Amino acid sequence: MRPIGVLLNAEYPAAELIRLGRLAEELGYQTLWYVDVRLMRECYVGLASLAMATRRIRLATGVTDPYSRHPALTAAAIASLDELSEGRAVLGLGLGGSGFRELGIEKTLPVAALREGIGIVRGLLRGEEVTVAGKVLSLTGARLQFAPHGAVPIYIATQGAQISRLAGELADGVLIANTLHPPALDLYLAQLAAGAAKAGRALSDIDVNLRWELCIADDEAAAMQVMRRRLAQRIVNGYPNLRFLEALDVRLPQAFLDVAARKDPALIAEAMAALPEEVLARSVLAGNPARVAAGISAMLRPGVTGMTIRPHACPGSSTEDVVRRFAREVVPLLDG
Repeated sequence: MRPIGVLLNAEYPAAELIRLGRLAEELGYQTLWYVDVRLMRECYVGLASLAMATRRIRLATGVTDPYSRHPALTAAAIASLDELSEGRAVLGLGLGGSGFRELGIEKTLPVAALREGIGIVRGLLRGEEVTVAGKVLSLTGARLQFAPHGAVPIYIATQGAQISRLAGELADGVLIANTLHPPALDLYLAQLAAGAAKAGRALSDIDVNLRWELCIADDEAAAMQVMRRRLAQRIVNGYPNLRFLEALDVRLPQAFLDVAARKDPALIAEAMAALPEEVLARSVLAGNPARVAAGISAMLRPGVTGMTIRPHACPGSSTEDVVRRFAREVVPLLDG
């Protein structure tokens, strides 16, 4: 059976985060990803608390970016976490989401930023003195002032062709997010393979994880409503950067785009009502365990080595319920 991971949002108080981390480890999740979102609970504080409370599960940033946190500081942070967790740290990198506008940060030249960031992190983790004068990032004569515990795997999160190629070329692993459309997955796998070939590697050298947001509940309509709200919020927050929808071969109606352009949280109900069913079907998982398992099974193929979930709960349920049901009720159906 492919390894499973869980991504948790920074919405939980410390005690609840620790409880969820221990539960995930007990249920057999191999990796716990913890979001690094500006102006929410601090990612590395949460991961450090999990390092002290668990023993086996890998602990990953899910994901950090090269803009709001300089990669040299990221290298120091992830090396510290790796030391604390005795070699269980994983660095997840991506382009970041919310909070950039508030901080006045512009995401320029994303491929170059990630490439330069990975070079900085890897050099520092090798104990080298690093100087970079890049298109986006710069660093002069920097060296970590402590000995890193060891190499830390680097994963790239992607929903685009260019970043997928970069991941194939440079990363140890990849998180392909929110894709339930087989042609889109085929596109991403082809780009990963092309990037890998450029670096003299094969696709099999990369840990390819599919990552979905999901809600597991016997009340399918309630689960779908939870995911409709979540997806509408995510698309509105990302507007006008919606190129990831092109790979899914879906189009948003003008009514949705008009609401999204206003960026008004009070209009989320209107956005939900205007969100086509096709966008939901190709992006998120919702329903009972059998329905969720069927959606996942349609995406599993050679080259996919793992899967990660970001759980959402219906009213009256909890994140713990979803985490538990995925491991105990969905995974056995996939194993079969």
